[in-house]
Amino acid sequence: MKLKHSLIALTLATLGVACSTLNPPVSLNSAQEVSELNYIEDLKSPEDLVQIPNTKWIIASGMTHHSGLYLIDSQSKATARLIAPKANKVSAQFPHSQPQPHADEMQIHGLSIRAIGSGKSLLYAVNHNGFDKNITRETIEIFEVNANTATPSITWLGNVPMPKDDQGRYLAGNSVVSGADGTIYTTVMMHPEHNLTEMIAGKITGAVYRWTPTTQKFEKLQGTEFNGNNGIELSKDGKFIYVAHMKKLSKLTNTNPAKEVATSELNYGVFDNLHWAGNKLITAGSRTQNCGETMTYDCLKDFHITTIAPDNLTITPLYQGKYTQDFSGVSTVLPVGKTYYLGSFYRDKMAYFEMK
Repeated sequence: MKLKHSLIALTLATLGVACSTLNPPVSLNSAQEVSELNYIEDLKSPEDLVQIPNTKWIIASGMTHHSGLYLIDSQSKATARLIAPKANKVSAQFPHSQPQPHADEMQIHGLSIRAIGSGKSLLYAVNHNGFDKNITRETIEIFEVNANTATPSITWLGNVPMPKDDQGRYLAGNSVVSGADGTIYTTVMMHPEHNLTEMIAGKITGAVYRWTPTTQKFEKLQGTEFNGNNGIELSKDGKFIYVAHMKKLSKLTNTNPAKEVATSELNYGVFDNLHWAGNKLITAGSRTQNCGETMTYDCLKDFHITTIAPDNLTITPLYQGKYTQDFSGVSTVLPVGKTYYLGSFYRDKMAYFEMK
C-alpha cells in the first residue's frame, strides 16, 4: 500500500500536479490555560496588531470610524491615535492613489509592517473608508513609519484601490502582506455576491489578490479560492503564501495559478490574522468546541493561541483562555518579549498577559 501511494504521488508530480500534505488534527489539551487578562482601554475595535521593528511600540488597527490607527507603548501601556499629517503629494510608487483619507474615516482592518532600514518601516493597512456602514471606497493604505524620534510618526505615501466586480462593487480586503519588491497581497473574505450565512456554512466565498508595482493593479490568484479567506503571510524567501481560511490554513506557491502544497486544520478553533513570530507563524482566534457539526457565531466561545511550522504547517497550541463579559472576539495575537497582546474585532480594548 505504501508503494502504491508513492507511485501515485510520483505520477502526480510528474504531471505537474501539486501534492498537498494534510496534517492530522491536534488536541488543545496541551495548551497552557490563561487564567487572567489585563486590558489596555480606549481602543475602538483593535482588530490587528503589529510591532514597529526593534522598538517597544505597537500599532493597532481600529476597525470602526473615528479610530483608524493607534500607537501603544508596550512598556507603559500608554495609547494615542496615530494620525498622518496631510501629505504634500502622493508617492510616485502609487500613481493611481485616491485622495488621502481623513483619520476619522479610516476603518482599518488587517495590518502588515516591513522594515526598510535606517529606523524606518512601511506599514500596509486594509481600509474600509467611510462612516458606519457607509463605505465610500476600499483601499490598501501605505504609510512610512519613522521610529528615529522619541515617539514614532507616520507619513502617508498613497494607496492602492481594491478592484471592483462586474457590477461595480468594491471587493473588501481583510488581511494584507507585502513582499520585498513592493508587491502587495490581500485576502478577500467574501466576494460581494456572498454573505456571512454562506461563509459560516462552509461555501467558497473568497480569494487572494496580488498587486505589483509593474502592473499597478490587483489580479486574483487562481487556486486561492477558499471558504472565508482571512489571515495572510509570505514565506521569508517570498516563494510561498500562507492563507488562513476559517478552520484551515494553506501553504501555496506564489504563482498564478497557485498550487497548494500543505494544509492544516484546527479541530478546536478558527484561524484569524496570521503573522511571523520568530521562525514560526502565529495566530489566535475563537474556539469551536461548542459548535458540533454546524458552526455559527453564537458557538464561537473562548480563544486559542497557536503557532505553525512554516515548512509543513505542523500546529502547536500554546495557550487557551475564556471569553468574559469584558473581552471576546479575539482576532490576533502579538508576542512582545514575554508578553502576549490580543486584539479584538469589536471590543473597545486590547488584552495582554505575561508568559509564565
